Amino acid sequence: MHNPTQSSPGSHADIARLLANRYGDGGIYLPRSNAMKKTLRTAIDAGFVSADGFVTRKGRALLARSSSYPNLRG
Repeated sequence: MHNPTQSSPGSHADIARLLANRYGDGGIYLPRSNAMKKTLRTAIDAGFVSADGFVTRKGRALLARSSSYPNLRG
């Protein structure tokens, strides 16, 4: 049986990878060809990213717990 928490676009690991695509201003920046648009929508709906595309306090807390995704940009 398929385990949705491991590979679904809404998993915390996928959201942490998405949040790693941020810069010093806290905005999420994705390349045009990026396939993470579903994950971005899920992250916004779950409160990890604001509606205008900035990492929220909840998103920063997730990043702090996800030490395997260091912030290299700010």
